Amino acid sequence: MIIRKSNESDIPQIIELLKVSLGENLIPKSEKLWQWKHEANPFGKSPILLAEEKGTLVGVRAFLRWDFSENGKIIKACRAVDTATHPDHQGKGIFQKLTLSLIEEIKNQGINLIYNTPNSKSTPGYLKMGWEKWGKLPLKLNFHLATSGKMIPVLSDWSRVENLIERIESYSQQNIGISTRILPGYLLWRFRDNPLFQYQFLSDGESYLLIYRTKEGKMGREFRICDLFTTGQLTDNQTNELKNSLNQRIKSSGARFSSFSGLIYPNQKVLEMGMLPVLNIGPLVTLRKLHDKFIPMNQSWNWSLGDLEVF
Repeated sequence: MIIRKSNESDIPQIIELLKVSLGENLIPKSEKLWQWKHEANPFGKSPILLAEEKGTLVGVRAFLRWDFSENGKIIKACRAVDTATHPDHQGKGIFQKLTLSLIEEIKNQGINLIYNTPNSKSTPGYLKMGWEKWGKLPLKLNFHLATSGKMIPVLSDWSRVENLIERIESYSQQNIGISTRILPGYLLWRFRDNPLFQYQFLSDGESYLLIYRTKEGKMGREFRICDLFTTGQLTDNQTNELKNSLNQRIKSSGARFSSFSGLIYPNQKVLEMGMLPVLNIGPLVTLRKLHDKFIPMNQSWNWSLGDLEVF
């Protein structure tokens, strides 16, 4: 078996391997999704390693590049994402070999950490390879028992907020803690161009941009507030307008509850989401340090739901 770097011509074979190994499940496998995720990412192309045996592709491991920032300091990271082993070659340690090899590959590229949100089946394997449990993302929930359950379709016109997005991406966001670096091109790539989910927004076109999506789950329809950006402190009129627009949009969505990052909620002064306490019920976050100069577990993380969504 040989381990080698991936190139663009490998993409069709990678997609077939993902389908054979994982099926379509909740996230359909396609070249369009792979290109968007690993080639068009504004943080850079993904480092990807492949395992071949007798000319046949039997394993793939990809890390998604991601930048965080804190007070102007850039923190480079990778998210452990796509991985697959051909069913005929499972049990040979290919997943671990590819993962550890890719870690060595990126150590000298200025990457500070690797993070991901593994499921219960894959978590033990990551822990054996040096990942640590940070914990579950805290969530702020607000239940809407009066909603009808019927959804009135909404389609956001992203061209209406392109100028605002340019301002947000050039504006130094004053968040508490470490959050995603909002560099030019990020917001449209992450939300408008995402081939998996349809994101919508609320905005006055000048001062705020709230990005959300609706999601069906075991608890019913969720109104997920992924990110909230402002160009400064909102006036009382702007705050009231946002609150009223949000309440109307939640009602028209038919969602049973809304959600927002519990890390961000206590420090923001715009949204009011009821009396329920922040609960540690979000996705499990695991972190993997790459060197002793940066210890991920000791940092003040300020993740949004948009930062940690699985895609």
